[in-house]
Amino acid sequence: MNKKCMGCGVVLQNTEENSLGYTPDINNKYCQRCFRLKNYGELKRNDIVNTKEIINKVNKSLGIAFFLIDYLNINKETISYFKSLKIEKVLVLSKCDTLRKEMKKSKIINWLRDVYNISEDVLFISNKSNYESSNIIEYLKKKKINTAFIMGITNAGKSTFINSLIDKRKEVLVSDRENTTLDFIKLKVGDYTLYDTPGFSYTNLSKKIIKKEIKPISYVIKENTSIVINNSFKIYFKDKNKVVLYLNIPIVKKEYKKGELNYKEVVLDNRDIVLPGLGFINIKDKGEIETNFEIFEIRKDISGDEF
Repeated sequence: MNKKCMGCGVVLQNTEENSLGYTPDINNKYCQRCFRLKNYGELKRNDIVNTKEIINKVNKSLGIAFFLIDYLNINKETISYFKSLKIEKVLVLSKCDTLRKEMKKSKIINWLRDVYNISEDVLFISNKSNYESSNIIEYLKKKKINTAFIMGITNAGKSTFINSLIDKRKEVLVSDRENTTLDFIKLKVGDYTLYDTPGFSYTNLSKKIIKKEIKPISYVIKENTSIVINNSFKIYFKDKNKVVLYLNIPIVKKEYKKGELNYKEVVLDNRDIVLPGLGFINIKDKGEIETNFEIFEIRKDISGDEF
């Protein structure tokens, strides 16, 4: 049987140096691409992952899919990947240590059911403590399923999660680069078979990895005021309002001018404006806003804050 790289999942080969899977020694654990990524942080080629092909392959298989999405990357696009899976599946919210400590998991589950129509089971895992990671095996035992596909959004913590379950001698490559894993990697955990699959990329406005609890920032907004996020994304408020920002970037400022904006929306009370990869902004009061970014989703409030 062909040996696969423990980083990207591509079959190892020692004949074509400029092709995927190349390693000088076929007995190595990683291909040259992944070896340099693991040890030097280098990624000279960023190969495209065929998302539809991955989903089709899983949908034709027997087993269950655990799909990881971190808290600030919950949006229509990432949830659509989860919904496209036809086999039995579980939504796994990763990096739950980034959640505000007072947020109840039961509330988040109910919110997911209401806003995104998630009827499947929802589990939570943490970067720091592997919270509930062992329950994945218990879940498989309960369901009497021996095969699981570990899937998810790029940088949602999929490889870290898998490494918490397997023998350290067989650990998969962990990286904050996109498309580290390019093919399925088969792993054994006792009587169970896990498949590490390529991460799903999407329209992400930030490449910053979430590593700590998100602290909300509250603003009272005056009439005819804009807030500017990361010196790029602007939201103009025609009327007074109150907002709470749940973002993984620190650069936010207010401007008392409108500027040139292309998209106009009317936002109802307690609605979240979603900025994929950056997080979301909770708007407390109904009002007219304008913005300069096209990627736009307004949804029911998840924060539950009293301003």
